[in-house]
Amino acid sequence: MLYSIDPAQRLRDTLAHVARVHADGKLILITGDLADTGDPAAYRLLHDILSKVRLPVYLTLGNHDDRSAFRTVFGGEGFVQATVDLDDWRIILLDTKDDVSHFGCLDGGRFEWLEEQLSSAEGRPVVLAMHHTPGNLHVPCFRMGDMKQTDRFFSILRRDASVRHMLFGHRHVAAAGSLSGISFTASRGTAQHIVLDWEQYGKPIFVAAAPSYDVVMLEGTDVVVHRHEELEALPVIRPGDPK
Repeated sequence: MLYSIDPAQRLRDTLAHVARVHADGKLILITGDLADTGDPAAYRLLHDILSKVRLPVYLTLGNHDDRSAFRTVFGGEGFVQATVDLDDWRIILLDTKDDVSHFGCLDGGRFEWLEEQLSSAEGRPVVLAMHHTPGNLHVPCFRMGDMKQTDRFFSILRRDASVRHMLFGHRHVAAAGSLSGISFTASRGTAQHIVLDWEQYGKPIFVAAAPSYDVVMLEGTDVVVHRHEELEALPVIRPGDPK
């Protein structure tokens, strides 16, 4: 339990909704946090939940995660990141967890790895997914920056010019826009959410809004993102035509 809600059940409900509504999906990206305190038991529970999912699932870490505990359960070694070539697109999943702070970072060879994945894309447009937001969302309670060395990060992206869109988590709010000229979508996630209170400069207010997830459509060089903010059917105020 987390702040009196059951995040595991909320994730199960979300994945069941994905399976029911988007059975034709190609993959699922989960950008962390995967666990609130990096507890190995949480990763075992997550592994059990994801073992029942039909679609391929790709994971990376957030600031609350523990890389060693994650690797103990999910296997592998090093940073939790991946590159997936999907039709004419390349999906790059970046591990932005910093072991010494809640800021995001890409040291330890991650900048170089990102450059390699972009340079080998061979003309494919790229979607970049990661936990931290490399810029200011202009919400008063987010006083601290999200990532270290953002200038270096964006210089790499601008140099290659293949990144069409970025996907983030971390801030527990739904947001969209552009950073350094590159469009982004931030998902508020499936567990607790943060209230957009423009007078709250201290610790943010958490609420248990309905789980949400984003559906990313890729066609040509176009990116369209739809958001499911309610998993249950809402009251119908005008019926549509038969399906």
